[in-house]
Amino acid sequence: PELAVEDEGRLHDAVLREAFVERIFASARLRALLSGDWRPRDLVAFHARHKMQLLAHAPAAYREIGRLVAAAGERPRESLACEYGLAFRTALAAKTTVGRHVNVLHHCLGMIGRELDPVRRADLAEVIASYRARRVALAVPLALLRHHAKGAGAQYVPAGYVRDQTYLSPYPDALRLRNHVPA
Repeated sequence: PELAVEDEGRLHDAVLREAFVERIFASARLRALLSGDWRPRDLVAFHARHKMQLLAHAPAAYREIGRLVAAAGERPRESLACEYGLAFRTALAAKTTVGRHVNVLHHCLGMIGRELDPVRRADLAEVIASYRARRVALAVPLALLRHHAKGAGAQYVPAGYVRDQTYLSPYPDALRLRNHVPA
């Protein structure tokens, strides 16, 4: 159930195609981590980079997976890798929603907002509201968040944390999969 599989005909749907590609790239990152000589701190860093992506898919699963990661130094590597891998892939198989995306976008805004002037902060909040109202594609608030996370406040720890989130770039930008406006 955790493998990314989709019927070719259904890949014409932009939302399904995006979810499929997102799962493939996330699975590849996980496979790269777990196939190497990883340590508990590597799993912690991996999980931290995927926080927003997991929250957009399955907030409850993110919290449960966090408990696995918290016990990483106390459990056998093989069983932890197997259990984490299954939980991670299963969480990403859950469908995202506009509401969950909005929650994650606001979470990111909260982390970098202190470094933005009031006009930029309000502009970003307005773009997130436009996404919630289905007037703009998810790519619009994501592009602004990426821009601000890389900007002047990038030395500020939360800005760097946001900048490194896989949620902002779950796959190569050239695929341009998040340019559809939600129905």
